[in-house]
Amino acid sequence: MRGILAIVGGGASGLCAAVRAAESGRFSRVIVLERGPRVGRKLLATGNGRCNLTNRYASPENYRCRTGRHPEFVRPALEAFNVGRVLSFFESLGIVPLEEEDGKIYPRSLQAASVLDVLRFRAEELGVELCCDQEVTGIRPAAEGFVLLTAQGKLRAERVLLAAGGAASPKLGGTDSGCRLLEELGHSITPLLPSIVQLKTELTTIRPLTGIKVDGIVTLTGGDTPVSQTGEILFTDYGISGPPVMQVSCQATRLLEAGGKPVISLDLASEYTKEELFLLLKARAAARPEVLLENFLVGMFHKRVGQTALKAAGIAPLSRKAGSLAPNELNALVSQLKSWKLPVTGTMGLLNAQVTAGGAELSEFDPNTLESRLIPGLYACGEVLDIDGDCGGYNLQWAWSSAMLAIESMI
Repeated sequence: MRGILAIVGGGASGLCAAVRAAESGRFSRVIVLERGPRVGRKLLATGNGRCNLTNRYASPENYRCRTGRHPEFVRPALEAFNVGRVLSFFESLGIVPLEEEDGKIYPRSLQAASVLDVLRFRAEELGVELCCDQEVTGIRPAAEGFVLLTAQGKLRAERVLLAAGGAASPKLGGTDSGCRLLEELGHSITPLLPSIVQLKTELTTIRPLTGIKVDGIVTLTGGDTPVSQTGEILFTDYGISGPPVMQVSCQATRLLEAGGKPVISLDLASEYTKEELFLLLKARAAARPEVLLENFLVGMFHKRVGQTALKAAGIAPLSRKAGSLAPNELNALVSQLKSWKLPVTGTMGLLNAQVTAGGAELSEFDPNTLESRLIPGLYACGEVLDIDGDCGGYNLQWAWSSAMLAIESMI
């Protein structure tokens, strides 16, 4: 018998699931219930509006769950619907992929709107019912399926797929409603935390650097193992941001939640060892002994970065000449530039986060089907589950793979 599939959530995973379900012909109706005024709002913002569709190197090592460890839970979905299959799916919809650095894959148009459009066009072509401003307030198991409660009334469905996303970026439609619906049905929810988010830090030594960008290595310590990322670092009036900061932010968030004291160390001269940098600075001072310290690092670093590093290293006054630098002062400056310590005091929260860490407890879902172990016929995919991935296309890969696995399991 061909029944009704109700998909709660019209984001990336919900739209992907709707297309796959409609193409299968398994259901008499495929209905997407979206609480917002339109589908795919958060998708439009991914990849800075370019939509980082996936990453060539996606593997379980790029994902985390409540424990912070790499979860085997993601393996069945990532293997059954790997990067190649996901790209084939989007190519069938008209997307031409473009691969950039580090395996990041975008639509050739470099427009997130293109990805949303092809999903929406195909869904409408297949007769998928996209019902916006239809928040689901309750799901009740019933004979031969479920009853979904909305402000517009009740809807009966044979199968239900929770694809409601996470609580990150509420201005773009992020919500914890999917987790609340699952909790009402008896599922456990792990704490919802911000992931891929800017970090608040101690500001004393970096306050003058607000608005400056530098390339370097960001290393997070305070946990069992240091975590490092390389890229552009942005100094802000609350702390630091930029791609490498966002990459380590999930580990920082979990350490803070556990009562830990994470510390960020910045290497702003990563192309040099400490010994090499010491010799370089020593030679620099010897070659230009009359240069004032306030200008000593001009040409190597942004002027304000150089001056701030000297002050943070305890070297003063900056009206002194470079020739007066003692070896111990040069060592202190090297340490400052190679390991600029910033205690992490917090994050910019779910309001500013790109992804939600935490969600539906994984042990209560079958990783091979994504069906609830508690309620047969109920499935979940994407960000509503306690899975979050690295920055760089990994979270959208999980959205697509988990959506496809859930639908494949139903048909």
